[in-house]
Amino acid sequence: ITFGMYLRIRRSNPGYRMAYLDGKVEIKSPEFRYERGAWKLGLLVPVVAMAHGIPFSGAGSTTFRLGDQSLLKGSGKEPDESFYFANEPLIRGKDRIILPGDPPPDLWIEVDNRGSSWGRLPLYARLGVPEVWQLRVRKNTLWFGRLEGETCQETDRSLSLSMLTPERVLDALNKAKGVSDSTWLRWLTGWAATLGEPPATDAL
Repeated sequence: ITFGMYLRIRRSNPGYRMAYLDGKVEIKSPEFRYERGAWKLGLLVPVVAMAHGIPFSGAGSTTFRLGDQSLLKGSGKEPDESFYFANEPLIRGKDRIILPGDPPPDLWIEVDNRGSSWGRLPLYARLGVPEVWQLRVRKNTLWFGRLEGETCQETDRSLSLSMLTPERVLDALNKAKGVSDSTWLRWLTGWAATLGEPPATDAL
Protein backbone atom coordinates (compact mmCIF):
# COMPACT_ATOMS: atom_id res chain seq x y z
CA ILE A 1 0.00 0.00 0.00
CA THR A 2 1.09 3.59 -0.44
CA PHE A 3 2.45 5.70 2.38
CA GLY A 4 -0.75 7.76 2.21
CA MET A 5 -2.93 4.67 2.72
CA TYR A 6 -0.80 3.72 5.72
CA LEU A 7 -1.42 7.16 7.22
CA ARG A 8 -5.18 6.76 6.79
CA ILE A 9 -5.11 3.31 8.44
CA ARG A 10 -2.94 4.74 11.21
CA ARG A 11 -5.38 7.57 11.95
CA SER A 12 -8.44 5.29 12.00
CA ASN A 13 -6.86 2.66 14.31
CA PRO A 14 -5.32 4.59 17.22
CA GLY A 15 -5.34 1.58 19.55
CA TYR A 16 -2.93 -0.51 17.48
CA ARG A 17 0.83 -0.35 16.99
CA MET A 18 1.88 -0.25 13.35
CA ALA A 19 5.09 -0.42 11.36
CA TYR A 20 5.35 0.70 7.73
CA LEU A 21 8.31 0.37 5.41
CA ASP A 22 8.12 0.83 1.65
CA GLY A 23 4.64 -0.58 1.06
CA LYS A 24 4.49 -3.19 3.83
CA VAL A 25 2.41 -2.71 7.00
CA GLU A 26 2.61 -4.68 10.24
CA ILE A 27 -0.17 -4.27 12.82
CA LYS A 28 -0.17 -5.62 16.37
CA SER A 29 -2.21 -5.33 19.55
CA PRO A 30 0.13 -5.43 22.59
CA GLU A 31 -0.37 -8.04 25.31
CA PHE A 32 0.17 -7.47 29.04
CA ARG A 33 3.60 -9.14 29.06
CA TYR A 34 4.67 -6.86 26.23
CA GLU A 35 3.37 -3.73 27.94
CA ARG A 36 5.07 -4.67 31.21
CA GLY A 37 8.45 -4.80 29.52
CA ALA A 38 7.94 -1.36 28.00
CA TRP A 39 6.65 0.03 31.30
CA LYS A 40 9.69 -1.14 33.25
CA LEU A 41 12.18 0.24 30.72
CA GLY A 42 10.13 3.43 30.63
CA LEU A 43 10.73 3.77 34.38
CA LEU A 44 14.38 2.73 34.37
CA VAL A 45 15.61 5.26 31.81
CA PRO A 46 14.33 8.41 33.59
CA VAL A 47 15.49 7.17 37.00
CA VAL A 48 19.05 6.64 35.72
CA ALA A 49 19.06 9.96 33.85
CA MET A 50 17.88 11.89 36.91
CA ALA A 51 20.37 10.13 39.19
CA HIS A 52 23.20 11.38 36.98
CA GLY A 53 21.84 14.83 36.18
CA ILE A 54 21.28 14.10 32.48
CA PRO A 55 18.55 16.27 30.90
CA PHE A 56 15.91 14.33 28.96
CA SER A 57 12.35 14.42 27.68
CA GLY A 58 10.11 11.43 27.08
CA ALA A 59 8.21 10.99 23.81
CA GLY A 60 6.41 7.74 24.70
CA SER A 61 4.79 5.98 21.75
CA THR A 62 4.60 8.97 19.40
CA THR A 63 4.17 7.99 15.74
CA PHE A 64 7.29 8.97 13.79
CA ARG A 65 7.05 8.89 9.99
CA LEU A 66 8.79 9.98 6.80
CA GLY A 67 7.48 9.67 3.26
CA ASP A 68 5.46 10.97 0.32
CA GLN A 69 1.75 10.13 0.54
CA SER A 70 1.51 9.23 -3.16
CA LEU A 71 4.43 6.77 -3.12
CA LEU A 72 5.20 3.36 -1.64
CA LYS A 73 8.57 4.47 -0.30
CA GLY A 74 8.25 5.66 3.26
CA SER A 75 8.57 4.62 6.88
CA GLY A 76 6.54 5.02 10.03
CA LYS A 77 6.29 3.43 13.47
CA GLU A 78 5.58 3.95 17.15
CA PRO A 79 8.29 3.04 19.66
CA ASP A 80 7.20 1.28 22.81
CA GLU A 81 9.05 4.02 24.68
CA SER A 82 11.29 6.81 23.42
CA PHE A 83 13.43 9.57 24.89
CA TYR A 84 15.31 12.68 23.83
CA PHE A 85 18.72 13.42 25.32
CA ALA A 86 21.19 15.26 23.05
CA ASN A 87 18.32 16.63 20.96
CA GLU A 88 16.10 17.48 23.93
CA PRO A 89 16.61 21.27 23.57
CA LEU A 90 15.39 21.06 19.95
CA ILE A 91 11.97 19.67 20.89
CA ARG A 92 11.51 21.42 24.24
CA GLY A 93 8.14 23.18 24.40
CA LYS A 94 6.83 21.57 21.20
CA ASP A 95 3.35 20.03 20.97
CA ARG A 96 4.08 18.18 17.72
CA ILE A 97 7.17 16.51 16.31
CA ILE A 98 7.34 16.32 12.52
CA LEU A 99 10.23 14.66 10.71
CA PRO A 100 12.51 15.64 9.07
CA GLY A 101 12.27 19.20 10.43
CA ASP A 102 12.40 17.89 13.99
CA PRO A 103 14.86 15.20 15.14
CA PRO A 104 13.80 11.62 15.93
CA PRO A 105 14.21 10.43 19.53
CA ASP A 106 17.76 9.77 20.68
CA LEU A 107 16.70 6.48 22.29
CA TRP A 108 14.04 4.17 20.80
CA ILE A 109 12.87 1.19 22.88
CA GLU A 110 11.26 -1.82 21.20
CA VAL A 111 9.76 -4.76 23.11
CA ASP A 112 9.19 -8.13 21.42
CA ASN A 113 6.76 -10.67 22.84
CA ARG A 114 6.00 -13.37 20.26
CA GLY A 115 7.83 -12.06 17.21
CA SER A 116 11.14 -10.35 16.55
CA SER A 117 11.85 -6.77 15.54
CA TRP A 118 15.19 -7.58 13.89
CA GLY A 119 13.67 -6.95 10.46
CA ARG A 120 12.79 -3.41 11.48
CA LEU A 121 16.38 -2.22 11.90
CA PRO A 122 16.36 -0.58 8.44
CA LEU A 123 13.14 1.22 9.44
CA TYR A 124 14.77 2.75 12.52
CA ALA A 125 17.77 3.75 10.40
CA ARG A 126 15.48 5.35 7.80
CA LEU A 127 13.93 7.47 10.53
CA GLY A 128 17.44 8.45 11.70
CA VAL A 129 17.19 7.01 15.23
CA PRO A 130 20.69 7.06 16.82
CA GLU A 131 20.07 4.32 19.40
CA VAL A 132 17.69 1.34 19.66
CA TRP A 133 17.08 -1.09 22.51
CA GLN A 134 15.32 -4.38 21.74
CA LEU A 135 13.95 -6.36 24.69
CA ARG A 136 12.70 -9.90 24.02
CA VAL A 137 10.54 -10.61 27.04
CA ARG A 138 10.02 -14.35 26.50
CA LYS A 139 13.76 -14.98 26.06
CA ASN A 140 14.80 -12.38 28.64
CA THR A 141 17.42 -10.86 26.33
CA LEU A 142 18.28 -7.24 25.60
CA TRP A 143 20.15 -5.82 22.60
CA PHE A 144 21.60 -2.32 22.19
CA GLY A 145 22.12 -0.94 18.68
CA ARG A 146 23.54 2.29 17.27
CA LEU A 147 22.89 3.88 13.87
CA GLU A 148 25.55 3.11 11.28
CA GLY A 149 24.71 3.92 7.69
CA GLU A 150 21.47 2.27 6.62
CA THR A 151 21.05 -0.04 9.60
CA CYS A 152 21.84 -0.43 13.32
CA GLN A 153 24.89 -2.24 14.62
CA GLU A 154 25.29 -3.82 18.05
CA THR A 155 26.97 -1.77 20.75
CA ASP A 156 28.01 -2.81 24.26
CA ARG A 157 26.76 0.30 26.05
CA SER A 158 24.15 3.01 25.68
CA LEU A 159 25.03 6.12 23.70
CA SER A 160 22.75 8.38 25.76
CA LEU A 161 23.35 6.75 29.15
CA SER A 162 26.91 5.48 28.95
CA MET A 163 26.76 3.87 32.39
CA LEU A 164 24.24 1.32 31.06
CA THR A 165 25.02 -1.95 29.31
CA PRO A 166 22.48 -4.61 28.26
CA GLU A 167 23.69 -6.81 31.10
CA ARG A 168 23.21 -4.11 33.73
CA VAL A 169 19.73 -3.24 32.48
CA LEU A 170 18.65 -6.90 32.38
CA ASP A 171 19.90 -7.42 35.93
CA ALA A 172 17.82 -4.43 37.04
CA LEU A 173 14.72 -5.68 35.20
CA ASN A 174 15.06 -9.09 36.81
CA LYS A 175 14.95 -7.43 40.24
CA ALA A 176 11.35 -6.44 39.45
CA LYS A 177 10.17 -10.06 39.34
CA GLY A 178 7.87 -10.98 42.19
CA VAL A 179 7.68 -7.50 43.75
CA SER A 180 5.38 -4.52 43.33
CA ASP A 181 6.35 -1.71 41.00
CA SER A 182 6.64 0.66 43.96
CA THR A 183 9.08 -1.68 45.74
CA TRP A 184 11.13 -2.09 42.58
CA LEU A 185 11.14 1.65 41.94
CA ARG A 186 12.56 2.33 45.39
CA TRP A 187 15.30 -0.24 44.74
CA LEU A 188 15.88 1.19 41.27
CA THR A 189 16.43 4.70 42.62
CA GLY A 190 19.19 3.50 44.94
CA TRP A 191 20.75 1.29 42.27
CA ALA A 192 20.87 4.08 39.70
CA ALA A 193 22.79 6.35 42.07
CA THR A 194 25.57 3.76 42.45
CA LEU A 195 26.24 3.30 38.74
CA GLY A 196 29.65 4.27 37.43
CA GLU A 197 31.12 3.86 33.98
CA PRO A 198 31.30 0.13 33.19
CA PRO A 199 34.65 -1.45 32.32
CA ALA A 200 35.17 -2.46 28.70
CA THR A 201 34.34 -6.08 29.50
CA ASP A 202 31.02 -5.23 31.25
CA ALA A 203 28.86 -6.08 28.24
CA LEU A 204 26.27 -8.64 27.18
